[in-house]
Amino acid sequence: MHRHGHSRLNKPSKWRAVTLLGLLVVAVCSLLAVHPVLKGRTFSILATSSTSRAKFYSIPDDSQIARERAISLNLVPAGKYPISKYDLVSAMPSDETHLPVVKGSRSWRKGIRTVISTNSQPTAAVKAEGAQNNETWVYYPDDSPARSFYRGDSRAALAPFLAHKELGDTYKWILYGDDDTQFFLDGALRLAKDFDPDLPWFITDNVWWSTGEHTPHSWRHHPHPDAPRCIPCHYDDSAHVVAADATIPSFQAIKGCPCTPELLCAHNNHSDHMSEDWFNKYCDMPRLPYHMYSMHGGAGALMSIGLMRKVSWDFVEPCVLKTYSTGGDTFLQICLWEAGHAITSPGAGFYDWQMRSFDAGSEDRMGLVDYIMRAIEGTCHDRGLCNVKLQHLVTLHVRSSAFGSKLDAGMFMKALSVQYDVWAENHYQRMLSEYDRQQEDAAMTDEEKQARQAKADADQAAMWESIGNCYGHAEQQVVAMELDRREAEAKEAEKRLQRFGAKP
Repeated sequence: MHRHGHSRLNKPSKWRAVTLLGLLVVAVCSLLAVHPVLKGRTFSILATSSTSRAKFYSIPDDSQIARERAISLNLVPAGKYPISKYDLVSAMPSDETHLPVVKGSRSWRKGIRTVISTNSQPTAAVKAEGAQNNETWVYYPDDSPARSFYRGDSRAALAPFLAHKELGDTYKWILYGDDDTQFFLDGALRLAKDFDPDLPWFITDNVWWSTGEHTPHSWRHHPHPDAPRCIPCHYDDSAHVVAADATIPSFQAIKGCPCTPELLCAHNNHSDHMSEDWFNKYCDMPRLPYHMYSMHGGAGALMSIGLMRKVSWDFVEPCVLKTYSTGGDTFLQICLWEAGHAITSPGAGFYDWQMRSFDAGSEDRMGLVDYIMRAIEGTCHDRGLCNVKLQHLVTLHVRSSAFGSKLDAGMFMKALSVQYDVWAENHYQRMLSEYDRQQEDAAMTDEEKQARQAKADADQAAMWESIGNCYGHAEQQVVAMELDRREAEAKEAEKRLQRFGAKP
């Protein structure tokens, strides 16, 4: 998590960034052209003038409306601790060069309260525009001298605590990440609904980790499957443990309610491919130069109100300001560890690596665009599993430094928000349509059901005859083989779906 100056990565050329953005625009425009829900509505929303932006962000979210109806019909579990988007707040560090990215993030925030910490005193114009979008802008200076790679890292670490100072005890969860971390509210709500917000939770499954041993298993990267963390007590992992295709990390996570350093250290596993344990006898947090251990700031995290109550400003600011490390995310991790709090993984991604929630594709922007499109079209290779993966998705690290300009990155975030919202609405509408069909079936006589089935059989026979007439018998066989392949994939996906208690 770095919020100052230039990226360590070489930026791609301008034309490449424009090409990526153009591909996304083409994808979204194609979707808008065919999706009946969006015709005549989305373009008028996107064309809203700057003077009426507040109206844009207060327009009822159709995916949210569909989700609420699905919950009311018990098609979607409300969870043990039901919440709405109004229980969420966003805390993001930024700087004066990132204003276009912050503006782009308004598309996913949809008016939830947001506190933006920046390295310059916000002007009256910035405050006024921010007020229209439910934003509070606060000043926190750059580090001088720097104690990490970037001078904005203390601000990055303190961003959630600056938000708590501004908002007080008026929310349940903080969505914490960089200004180019794109949260998906539907996924965040789905994840948080089973966690007691009054307990001190720090939730992410995208963690930096290394042991200092230069082996493929230990060399530092993120997300790292062997990074020490807990899984929540309420997560039922019994089906995963016996599954043949389950991923069992070397650090076999303990269940924590919530997770603490002492719990992890007491559970100190010895790895088959490591010559040392994870933690020393003092239960110090693993740190450079021999270890790398931290949440990844670009992937983000969920922080409960219970955690914010436990870690005071008077503790955390001095802790951050005395710390030397690689970045703001590590500053934060070190100080949370000192305060007695450790990382909790949501659960599903611990055993099934494809079910990670926080930046699951590891900054794979265009891969996610394609995946969402396939889910909407119903052409995912993994059939119903793609919808479950997207339900688990909480963030994407857009990485604004990879674009030709910060404006391009902000535009990408807007386009991706539209695409994701369409998927979410489509997902719930399909669920509701199936429910309505079942209700219709219940009211039909046996004769009416038989007549409907006969018509379906006749339509399918006509389709096969049409294929044979147009392409010949060989093509019929190719189509039949493809249908058989899809059916086999669907059965395999169904096995994995059952472990998540989900439906396609």
